[in-house]
Amino acid sequence: MGTTGLSKLAALSSKQFGLMTHAQAISAGLSRTTLSRLVQKKVWEQVRPRVFRRTAASQTEEQELVAICLWLGKSAVVSHRSAARLLGLKLERKEPEVTVARSVWTDAEGLICHRSDDLDDDDKKVVRGIPVTNGARTIIDLASCLDEQALAIAVEEAWRLGIPPAWVQKRLKALGRRGRRTGALGQILEDCGTREKALESALEVRVWRLLQKAKFPLPKGGYEFRDDHGQPGRIDLAYPEQDLAIECDGYEKHGTREAFESDRVRMTRLAALGWRVFPVTWKALDEQPAKVLLRLREALGYRTVKWVPHQVT
Repeated sequence: MGTTGLSKLAALSSKQFGLMTHAQAISAGLSRTTLSRLVQKKVWEQVRPRVFRRTAASQTEEQELVAICLWLGKSAVVSHRSAARLLGLKLERKEPEVTVARSVWTDAEGLICHRSDDLDDDDKKVVRGIPVTNGARTIIDLASCLDEQALAIAVEEAWRLGIPPAWVQKRLKALGRRGRRTGALGQILEDCGTREKALESALEVRVWRLLQKAKFPLPKGGYEFRDDHGQPGRIDLAYPEQDLAIECDGYEKHGTREAFESDRVRMTRLAALGWRVFPVTWKALDEQPAKVLLRLREALGYRTVKWVPHQVT
């Protein structure tokens, strides 16, 4: 193999996270004997059938996904939870997930392979050189593998990342619901349609859904205010008529000293304006959701009204 061929192969593999296929190596001028020798010398190693990794290349989640797509062919696209992670959603890393045409079949371990023939070009995009389902299709696919609460959190996070629920709803309607577990997704999207903006954290989503389930009057999400000095601020969930601010205190939001101090300043500003602050934590929701509702009912001034929230366990 000449220098030109080596340079060509090096340039190609650098665009593929240090990977090449057997066909690409041969096309670049590498003989089967030479390829075998490079594998024996551990310059390259086989990671999937007829897919090789340059051993000096860093091993990453992206590299693993590209290797799978190179192995399974042109119809393969990263999807479901793996696609969500590539798009920036904070989902836990699990086995790689891809979608392929129904004519492609594999039962390889350590891989979740979905098969579909309704994946259009409009459902796909390229992220960092990796074929992946786009935002709307990814959310629709997540409906089949996440529980309702996790799905609601993903929809809100996707919205914050620039994937509006309206896009998801439009694509879902075009695809139809046949064979899809999308009832919960439809309800979540309808709820999003009642608001102008996404909820800002997973904890806010949990509180919002708790209030919905208990049939509480719903607050305003991401309520913006200005103090007497004209400085702007934001309340997680607000009942403006009662001057009641629900603050969802998650570590993800207040995990640094600077964030903690900034939040205390904001609460002081709210107090100066006459607002009452009602903090809700992860632990409170996990261990005593009914007590959270009871205290909130009292804070809203419903003690003298013949109204009792639904029991939440």
